[in-house]
This record gives sequence, structure tokens and C-alpha cells, in this order.
Amino acid sequence: MKIVLSTLLIVLYSCAILAQRPVDYSNQLAAGYELGVIPNLQTLDNALNFAVIGDWGRQGEFHQREVALQMAKAMAGLGGSFIISTGDNIYPQGVASVQDPLWQSSFEQVYHYAWLQRDWYAILGNHDYYGNVDAQIDYGKISRRWHMPARYYTMKKRLSGGKTVQFVFLDTNGLETGYYNDPEMMAELAKQDTTAQLRWLRETLADPDPSIRWRVVVGHHPLYTAGKRVNVSGPVRSKLEPILNQYKVDVYLCGHDHDLQYNKAAGPTHHFLSGAGSELSNVPHQMPWNVFYKGVNGFMTFSIQPDQFLVQIIDAKGAILYTKLIPKG
Repeated sequence: MKIVLSTLLIVLYSCAILAQRPVDYSNQLAAGYELGVIPNLQTLDNALNFAVIGDWGRQGEFHQREVALQMAKAMAGLGGSFIISTGDNIYPQGVASVQDPLWQSSFEQVYHYAWLQRDWYAILGNHDYYGNVDAQIDYGKISRRWHMPARYYTMKKRLSGGKTVQFVFLDTNGLETGYYNDPEMMAELAKQDTTAQLRWLRETLADPDPSIRWRVVVGHHPLYTAGKRVNVSGPVRSKLEPILNQYKVDVYLCGHDHDLQYNKAAGPTHHFLSGAGSELSNVPHQMPWNVFYKGVNGFMTFSIQPDQFLVQIIDAKGAILYTKLIPKG
């Protein structure tokens, strides 16, 4: 009986792997699509597809435009539904208002491709706090694709079979105690009630909805990094990790370090750091939790099914640097 059961499990797992297949651009090309393709890009059947990018808004400089082009190619191939921004949306000091010219030079005119006119779900990074935070929230009132309804918020996206992914978007700036000593950030930080946010996070993750299959939390600051800020991630980790563990959060998406990483420490959560949308900080460290590190410009894509998800890390030239298929734990 044990042999039969083991064989059945192997067959089922093999079928899941076979569901991963190369992206087919043929319909796009037949319709007149002409940006080009990303060779060897993979997808999953009937999956929820999206891209993740962080630390990007530098008026098209520092290879921001090159990353934007490759992300458009990936979204076209995957039929991507939306894009997640892990913060530091506009450098060097956020925006002054919803009419700030930086919205055009760092966002609208860089991510102008048709496949990047999907919904963008954004959070705040530390550089955004040097400007008018409310202007980033209010920009969604004049931009169809920009979504930041509050400093922290949540949404659900539907999967096949009636299942859903719960996304929770945080403002982690208030968790960095050192920021309260920065006179340029103090006024905006004073508007953030960190205790209330953490209470809200627990209540949100405790959602008893039986359709929730995956829980994904997005925050600017990493809990684990093998990059430049390897020694300063403690304050955020100490506050968030117990909550992520308690509610068995599957994925934590972040930026802040200007590189591309996959980190897996003890516990249920897979940590993906996508902070290479423009300027780089290629300062690798050998850390026990680090699975993948590359200090190059790029972004990530995710394809989620009810029982597995596929992550692909792609650089500014369209090369796939890392691919991982992760089953539901």
C-alpha cells in the first residue's frame, strides 16, 4: 500500500511539473505585437500572473528604461494581470503633489508600453517619505492604473477552482526606529500609527475566508537580505516575523536593497527581494538564508496556481537568471 501511495504521489507531482510550459507569444505576434520576446520564459496553465519591481523612479536613468522594456515583454508573454511595486517609487525625495513632473518623467513616460498599462499596486519606501506621501495615495484618483488607496491595504485575487490569493500591502517605514531621528521624515512618520497597523495586519491575516489559498505580504524593507543592508534588517524582522509565522504567510515581497534575491529562513515564508528597478547596490554577503543573489538590474514574475507558484527572476537584458517552482507547503 505504501509503495502504491508513493507512486501515486510521484505521478501527481510529475503532472504538476508538466503544467509548467514555455510561453507562447504567437497570438501576440499575430495581433501585431512587436516589442520582442523573452527566450525561455515559462508559465503555468490557468495561473494568476504578475510582475514585481522595486526602487525604480529615476527619470529613466540607471537602466530604468531597459528594465521597463523587458518587463513589458514578460507581461505580454504571460498575459500578466498586474504589477506590484515594492516602494521607493520616486527618487530622490518622492513627489510634491499629484501634479509633480516626476510622475511623468519617472513613471508615465518610462512605463508607457501597452502591457504595462495594467494595474499597479504600490507601497511606500523610505525615499517616498521625503516627499508628500498623501500625493502618492491621491495619484490613484487621476491615474487609472496607480493603486495606493492608503498607507496600508489589502486585496484578494481569484485563482482557478474558486480559490484566492490574499495580498497585504504594508507601510514598513514606521517599523524602522532609526527613521524617527531623520528630520526630513519625522513629519510624515508622525501620521503613521504603527501599533494600529500591526493590529490591522493580524486581523487581516486572520481572515477566515476558506477560499484563501495563499497569503502574500508586501513591504518595502526586507526581513532577510544578503545585500548591502544585511546588518540593519533586525527592527523590521523582530516586529513582522512573529506575525508572518503565526499566520503561515507564504510569500513576503520587498525591495530596499538594490538587487535581486530569494531568501528562505526557518519558517513558512519565502522572501523575495526585488529592488533593482534602477540604481544598483551590488554588495553580496554569504548568509545561510540566501538561495539566490544577483546585483543586476531587473524584476521578477510570479505565476500562481492553487497548489504551486512559479517565480522567474529576469534581468534588464531579458535573460532569465533564476527559476523556481514552489509547491504549496
